[in-house]
Amino acid sequence: MAQPRKPTYGAATRLARIVHGLRTRPHGWSFDAIETELDISERTLLRYLAVCRRELVDDTGRPVLEVVRRGDRRLVRLSETARAEEGSPYEVLLLYFALSVFQFLDGTVIKDGVDGMWERLWRALPRVQQSRLADFNRKFYTVPYAVKDYRQCSDVIDTCVKCLAYQYRMRIDYRGLRGEGHVHEFDPYTLTMYRGGLYLIGHSHVFRKIIWLAVERIGAAEQLPTQFTYPRSYSPQKHTAGIFGIIDGPETRVELRLLNDDTVAYLSSRRLHRTQQFRRRRDGTTVLTMTVRGTTELVPWILGLGPYIEVLHPRALRDEVRQALTRAARLYGRSG
Repeated sequence: MAQPRKPTYGAATRLARIVHGLRTRPHGWSFDAIETELDISERTLLRYLAVCRRELVDDTGRPVLEVVRRGDRRLVRLSETARAEEGSPYEVLLLYFALSVFQFLDGTVIKDGVDGMWERLWRALPRVQQSRLADFNRKFYTVPYAVKDYRQCSDVIDTCVKCLAYQYRMRIDYRGLRGEGHVHEFDPYTLTMYRGGLYLIGHSHVFRKIIWLAVERIGAAEQLPTQFTYPRSYSPQKHTAGIFGIIDGPETRVELRLLNDDTVAYLSSRRLHRTQQFRRRRDGTTVLTMTVRGTTELVPWILGLGPYIEVLHPRALRDEVRQALTRAARLYGRSG
């Protein structure tokens, strides 16, 4: 078998950047991110890693770099023997930042549990690390945006969490946005956060399909004595794949014209949808295309971009946005 080629001087510089970058990423650095950072192909990266695994070893001959998988992603990371001792404070930092996402659940069992976890972790740290982490609540902060208020939902959330953990069927008294009510026998599959809100995804025995329920609209939740088998074929990633937001619908190709460069820069820096594509036109505008499952949540999103975006396709979405803008114009067109 042919040996991997020795890297050139330029390659050696890139290898050094990979190793240096891994020292600040104890949980790994994805192939995609490295290829983008170093402007190299996957084939070149694999060649570099082959050299590293042969040349960079510890005292026992074990390579100091390893490749791991997380789902569909491949990551490079330092092996256990090569990780810096300072990884512990770094991991605490990551945990603190992740837990800060739950701040909007103040007054609920989830927030209480998060606070308790952090307090136990804090007490277990050496004093020198406690000193270093003393100002984390000021250094790392999440800004809540229009989050829902769950202070009156603690009992409902507690029941949801228990039934999710132990796979108990639930009886849920639910009231929709328009006031319509249903009592569901419900197998809970996933509790998910979306745009500052909690949603329960699971199988409704009334509708005989998987649906989502907004937690704040659950009037009462009861644990039933029957346990259910968690379906192996279900995953939240597959269930929500292709949806723009959380409301499902028919698959639709959408074309949106972005009318200025600021809007293009703002949107192209975000992961709006897994099918998003930006195409520059000769007139200086840019067309954003997506193939989404359902357009319900696209309407308020488009309206939020005001005069900087135009719906080209489909016609039904264009008409819906036009009608909403017409009604809004009438409101603001009135005197006084």
